[in-house]
Amino acid sequence: MKFASFFAGIGGFDLGFERAGMTPAFHCEIDPHCQQILRRHWPRVKLHDDIETLKAKEIPSCSLWAAGWPCQDLSHANHGRTGLKGNRSGLFYQFTSLVAEVRPRWVVMENVVGLLSAENGEALEAVTNELEAIGYLGGWFTCNTADAGLPQNRERIFIVASYRSQAAYKFFSNCRELYGDTSARRAGGANAGSHLSGEFIGNTPLLVQRRGGFGYTKAKSISPTIRAQTGGHQGGHSDRPILCGQKLDVGRMRTTDGLSKRLDGRRGRLIGNAVAPPIAEWIGRQILKVDKEKAR
Repeated sequence: MKFASFFAGIGGFDLGFERAGMTPAFHCEIDPHCQQILRRHWPRVKLHDDIETLKAKEIPSCSLWAAGWPCQDLSHANHGRTGLKGNRSGLFYQFTSLVAEVRPRWVVMENVVGLLSAENGEALEAVTNELEAIGYLGGWFTCNTADAGLPQNRERIFIVASYRSQAAYKFFSNCRELYGDTSARRAGGANAGSHLSGEFIGNTPLLVQRRGGFGYTKAKSISPTIRAQTGGHQGGHSDRPILCGQKLDVGRMRTTDGLSKRLDGRRGRLIGNAVAPPIAEWIGRQILKVDKEKAR
């Protein structure tokens, strides 16, 4: 299955979908640093810079379109958030305008959980109404990167919809992983619980974000998300790890996690804005499973 990636960032959706067995065919991304990363890893994939100048005829034929559209006007980190009326998060409508013209079989979208409360809850309703108006039915769920086995607490909302079919409903009905993993549910039977969530075992250092930068800790807790700073600066590089009273072996941490010594505020912003590849991979596998069942 070929897919197109809009607001592609550094390719979180792309990496995850590739791991699931899909093929990237198109990128749309305006940030020049993100473009460099996309070109480095997917040099043969067509890249367009600005969705506001993109024409539907320029997009290769793809069964799935993915979009992690801008979150700034929806995020709780923005005290003056204007929701889908904002210039950045309002690009949602630019995307759906192209969707309505091309009508790919699947649409997968991602944003911050602030979408649930923005505009007093009307933003999410506007998203679902718009998708329904152009022929897409499906649902949404929230998922934390911690549930995907990553030592980071970053909750996001994902929307999965299909064009004039029951495919997206089958996606949700097949996904018991979304039901959570509580002790009460585990006690109910061997088939209950979540395959997606899990505990972190061992002594792997965790990445933590703080005002003005980020560092690492061996404390046995989940770290907060890396996020872009609001205001005049975009965070910064911290060369002093956050020790939390424990000795930290930075060399072992870099060997274990494969993190570059060049990790700075700009790279932190790109990572913080990215879709977590394990979640994208899981979504991709479920979609491929639904399509395979339909083909039988």
